[in-house]
Amino acid sequence: MWRKEKKEEQFRRVNDVICADKSVMSDACKALVLQDFAEKFNEYFDLTGLPRMEISNRNGTYVVALSFEAERVKKFNVLK
Repeated sequence: MWRKEKKEEQFRRVNDVICADKSVMSDACKALVLQDFAEKFNEYFDLTGLPRMEISNRNGTYVVALSFEAERVKKFNVLK
């Protein structure tokens, strides 16, 4: 019984490492993505810097959180 629990724990640890490796994005790629987001966000806000992005892998699904700071929201009209 103990060996089965030990093997399951080892499997979980290996799986966690593999999932963590999948969620890694190179710094160069992350910088490019953040520049693209900054260009789009600048259409609606006056940003004070580049956006920030956190990426994690939960049960095989990527969770991406973006945040940024802005000095103001730009005025714009919604076309109907």
